Amino acid sequence: MINQIDIASFGSFSGLEWKRTVRDRGKNVQNFKRLNIIYGRNYSGKTTLSRVFRALEIRKTPLSYLNPSFTIYGEKGNVTHATIPAHNYDVRVYNRDFVTDNLGFLVNQVDGEIKTFAIVGEQNKEIDDAISAIETRLGSVEGKCGLRYELETKKKERDRTETSHRTASNSLEEKLRSHANKEIKKNREYGSPVYNIGSIKSDIAATKKPDFVTLTIDEQAAKLTLLKQEALPDITGTLGIQLKFDSLCSTAEPLLSKEITPTKPIQELLNDSVLQLWVKQGIGHHREKRDTCAFCRQALPDNIWQVLDSHFSKESGELEAALDAAILTVNNEINAISGFNSFKRDQFYTEERSAFDTSSAALSHALGVYKKDLESLKKALEDRKSNLFQVISLKDSIHDGKEIQKHVDAINALISTSNSKTKTLEKDKIAARNALRLTNVYTFSQAINHDDEIVKINNLKTDMDGARTTYDEAEKEIRKSESAVSALRAKQKDESKGADRVNSLLNHFFGHDGIKLEAKDNLDQTAVKFEITRDGKSAYNLSEGECSLIAFCYFIAKLEDPDSMGKKLIIYIDDPISSLDGNHIFFIFSLIESLIAKPIKNPDGSNAYRYKQLFISTHNLDFLKYLKRLSIPKKKITAGEGKQKSVDDNEHFMIERNGASSNILLMPSYLKDYITEFHYLFHQIYKCKDPENAHINYEPFFGFGNNLRKFLEAFLFFKYPYHDNRNDAFERIKKFFGEEEDTAIALLNRLNNEFSHLEAVPDRGFKPVEIPEISKVANYVLDKIYAADQDQYNALLKSIGEPERTS
Repeated sequence: MINQIDIASFGSFSGLEWKRTVRDRGKNVQNFKRLNIIYGRNYSGKTTLSRVFRALEIRKTPLSYLNPSFTIYGEKGNVTHATIPAHNYDVRVYNRDFVTDNLGFLVNQVDGEIKTFAIVGEQNKEIDDAISAIETRLGSVEGKCGLRYELETKKKERDRTETSHRTASNSLEEKLRSHANKEIKKNREYGSPVYNIGSIKSDIAATKKPDFVTLTIDEQAAKLTLLKQEALPDITGTLGIQLKFDSLCSTAEPLLSKEITPTKPIQELLNDSVLQLWVKQGIGHHREKRDTCAFCRQALPDNIWQVLDSHFSKESGELEAALDAAILTVNNEINAISGFNSFKRDQFYTEERSAFDTSSAALSHALGVYKKDLESLKKALEDRKSNLFQVISLKDSIHDGKEIQKHVDAINALISTSNSKTKTLEKDKIAARNALRLTNVYTFSQAINHDDEIVKINNLKTDMDGARTTYDEAEKEIRKSESAVSALRAKQKDESKGADRVNSLLNHFFGHDGIKLEAKDNLDQTAVKFEITRDGKSAYNLSEGECSLIAFCYFIAKLEDPDSMGKKLIIYIDDPISSLDGNHIFFIFSLIESLIAKPIKNPDGSNAYRYKQLFISTHNLDFLKYLKRLSIPKKKITAGEGKQKSVDDNEHFMIERNGASSNILLMPSYLKDYITEFHYLFHQIYKCKDPENAHINYEPFFGFGNNLRKFLEAFLFFKYPYHDNRNDAFERIKKFFGEEEDTAIALLNRLNNEFSHLEAVPDRGFKPVEIPEISKVANYVLDKIYAADQDQYNALLKSIGEPERTS
C-alpha cells in the first residue's frame, strides 16, 4: 500500500511534506489507509494528485509538468520521479487523463477513438480448473495459506535480516564516523580537514599490513616534537680528528732512551736527581752572580762553574732543549683535545639528538683515554728532563684510534642525515602524521573490537543475502505462476465481451439502454474497434453526463481485463460524477460499492477485499455524503495482553489551495462527520473573526461576502420560513438583527452585497478587501447568533471542531 507522499514540485503542489502537514489534533502523523476519501473544491489540486498515481500506472510523468519532484512511500519500497519506470505497485487510475488516453472519442468526436480491451470470455472448464489449481497454490496473505502467504513470511525474515545487518553496520559506521570527525579530523597535530569515514576505513586496512608497527609512547612523543620542528640551517663542515700520538712517540722515544754522561760527573748529583735538578735550575739564577750564592749569601768556590760545566755538558743541554720542545708539542695536543668536537646537539633535528648525545659521549670517553696516554707521555718526558742522565722507557698506550674514528664517523653520518632532513622535513612531517594517525586508528579499532564487528556484520550479511535469495526465488515462483494464470486467461479473452460488460453496467446501474458500446470488425476484419451507438447508429454530440457515465463504466469493466483480473490493485478514482444529476451520482456510488468496495466472504467467514487500496476524490458534497456509506475495510491490530481486535482501516483527507500552492491535510470534522455546506459556510465566517488569520489563510476573507450571504440565507430561512414580503431578501436580516441597529445593519448590508456582487461596483474587484471591516461584521453576526440561541451556537462550534463559548 501507499503510505505517504512528499511533493517538492508537481503542478499546483510545491514543498508538500507529509509528516509536517498530515497530523491529527494530537499532532500524530496519519498515513493513507486502505480506503481513502479525499475532498477538495474545484481547482484545489485533486486531479494533480491523481496524476501522481497515474504516473505510477503508466510508469512515466506527464510531459507538461516541468521538473517534477516527488517521493511516494509505500510497503513495496519508495518511488521517486526518477525511479517511476521501475516499481512493484499495480495501480489503476480513473481521471481525466484516463478518459483522454482510452476514450479519445469522448474528447474529440471527429478523430478520437476508443481503445478496445478484452475480458474473460465463455467458461472453459479445463482452463478454469488449471487457473483454479494455480490460484489455490498461490493462496493469499489474508487466508494464511499458499505461496503468497509463504512469501509474506519470507519477506518478514528478509526484512528482519536486513534490519539486523543494517543496525550492526550503521552502529559500526557511526562509531567510525564519530571518531573520524571528532578525534582525527579536529586534531590539529595529525588530523586532515577532509578526513571522513572512507579515510578511517582505509587507515584501518593499512594497520592490517605486515609492515605496520604501532608507535610506542616515546616514539609518539618524538613524532609530535618533530611536527613542531622548524627547518634548521645546514651544519657546516664535518668532524675530523687526526691523532698525533704515534708521531709524538716517534719524537719522544729517542729522547727518553738516549744515554748521556757528564765529562766529570759529580757523584752526589748523580745519586740525587732532585738535587741535580735543583742545581741545574740554580745555574740559571747564579751565572750572572758568579761570586755569591743567592740562597745563603756565601761566597762561591772559585772553580764552581768549571766543576758544574764539566757535569752539565753541552750534550745534556741539547737533550734538555729537545725534551722541552717535545713536552710543548705533547702539551699542545692535550690542549687541542677539548676542541676536537665543537658540534652541539641543538644543531641537529630532534630525531638525531639522542644518537648525537650517545656518539658524542662515547667520543669524549675515548678521547679521555687518549688524553691519558698523552699525559703519560708528557710525564715521561718531564721525568727525563728532571733526570737527564737517567734513561726512561715508554709505557704501552691504552687508547683505541679505531674506536675514536668510529665515533667520528657516526657523528659525521648524523651531520649528513640532519642536513638532508632540511630537504625532507616536510615529507618527514607527513610520515610522522601518518604514523601518529595510524597508531591512533589502530588503538581505536582495538578498543571497539573492529575485527569482531566486521566478522559479525559479514555473518549478518550472509544471512541477509540468503534471506533475500529465498524471498526472490519465492517471488519469482509466484510471478511465474501469475504469468501462467495470465496466459490461461488470455486464451479466454474476448474483446466483444468488454463492450458487453460496459453495456451491462450502463443498463443495470443506470437503466441507460439507449446508448451502447459496440465491438465492430474493421474493414478488413483483422481487428475489432469500439464504437458508441444510439439506437443502433453511431452516436455523436454526447452530453457531458453521458460521456461521464460511459467513461466510468468503461473503467470499471476494464478492471476485469486480463492485465487487472486477479491482482491486488491500488485503485484511484478522481471525481467520477462530473455533470451528473443526483440520481446518477447515487448510481455511481452504488457501482463503486457493489463492484469494488463491498468485501467478499472467505470460506472461514473472514472478509476478502477486491482491492489492495482505494482512493476516491470528489468536489461534490452530495457524493461525499454517499461515500460515507461505503463498506469500511477492517484490519486486525494487537491490543493489550497480545489479543487482537479489528479496527477501521479508512481515513478522510482534504486538499486545500492557498494561493498558487496546494496542500493535503486531514479532513476537518465538520466535513467528515456532518458533510453539509451550511457547516462549511459557518466555519469560513468563524475564521474571519480574528483579522490575524488573514496572515495564515486569506481565502476566507476574499470569499467572505459570498459565504456570509449564503449562510444568512440558509440560517434565516429556517429561522423565519415565512415573511411578509418575499421580494425583500433583506427583511429576514432586519428581523433577526433588529432595525434599531441601523449602523451595524448598513455595514452588514454593504458587505453582504458589495462583497458578494461586483456588477454594481466593478471597481470593487480591483481593490484589496477591508479585513478590519470583515472581522467586525463576522464578530457582530456570531455574537448575534450566540445571543439568540446559545445551544445552537455551541452546537455549530462543535461541528467545526472549536470549543464551546461560555460568555
